[in-house]
Amino acid sequence: MKLSKFFNTKFMYAVSSLLFAICLFGYVTTDTGINTSNTNKSSLMSQKSVTLTVPLKVNVSSKYFVEGYPENVKVKINGPAALVQTTQNTQNFEVYANLSGLKPGKHKVKLKISGINRELSANVEPETITVKISKRKTISAPVQVRFDSTLIGNGYAAGIASSSYGKVKVTGAKSTVEKVANVVADISLPEGVEHTVSQNVTLQALDSNGRPLNVVIEPASVKATVPIYAATTSKKVSVHLVESGSRNSAKNYSLSTSTKTVTVTGTKQALSRLHTLNVAVPIDGITSDTTKTVPIDTIQNGIISVNPNVIQVRITVSDDSNQNSAVPSSKTANDASKKATKDENEEASQTDNTVNTSSAVTADQQSLVKGNNE
Repeated sequence: MKLSKFFNTKFMYAVSSLLFAICLFGYVTTDTGINTSNTNKSSLMSQKSVTLTVPLKVNVSSKYFVEGYPENVKVKINGPAALVQTTQNTQNFEVYANLSGLKPGKHKVKLKISGINRELSANVEPETITVKISKRKTISAPVQVRFDSTLIGNGYAAGIASSSYGKVKVTGAKSTVEKVANVVADISLPEGVEHTVSQNVTLQALDSNGRPLNVVIEPASVKATVPIYAATTSKKVSVHLVESGSRNSAKNYSLSTSTKTVTVTGTKQALSRLHTLNVAVPIDGITSDTTKTVPIDTIQNGIISVNPNVIQVRITVSDDSNQNSAVPSSKTANDASKKATKDENEEASQTDNTVNTSSAVTADQQSLVKGNNE
């Protein structure tokens, strides 16, 4: 009876409930852990395949220029889904062509991958490329802005087009760079345009026949501007020749031209302020008389053109007398003064027998005059 009463007490019920709860918790936890483990294991064991487009890196000596390789290649990656996904997100690997040690000419090169996880397999497409290695050359070339002037509205005209870079660097194979005739920025004008147009334009290097060349231009693009002005007029203005450059200090330079005036076309506002057109004449290295063809600079706001835009300038060179003559001695100067006075006296005697002498004649000179009269 006592044992039966003990098992029927509230305390016993509480202990039993606690033990049951512990057992139930253990069962649920174990079952969940097994399921989680199976899920993780399944996730790790699942495979995934992706194809990525990545840039191709070319390792080559700085004295060479490489042509013929693609800018991007495709890489197919296979492996555990988690690793593939991480690689796809980070793309912390590279595909490269090692051209170190290769000489100028055509070469077939196998592409390689570095930085990819070892548990992944990767295939590059294409596997190999054919490249041409040439001697490298870099030049500096001016930028020419081009546009279709027929698109400008009636009563309007274009000024001097300009770009944010006057000159750019052109790099490429030596044989190709030597063919560069122009670096152009083609700006697109809307039809009937009546206002200034500015655009970011990609540069092109062209040969003498206008064909594009495979070179690298830095910067690759510029901001090009075509100023459009209102109705224009023409005006004749005089030409003023101005020395430019470094002159020889022992020489004197005289500039002359048969072209005394030129016709300037531009806006009324610009021409109202223009009366003389300065023409810079370079005299660097000139030591003797010569004739030069000199272009007339028209880069002024509102000035569209000048006719003629080149003139012939005669440059006359002489020795600077200040550099070569010496100061005469006092005796020589005195003798010269006496001779001059004597000549004046004789000339005066032959006319009206009147002697005209300067108020600045010295006492010695007066004595000489007196002696001659006697």
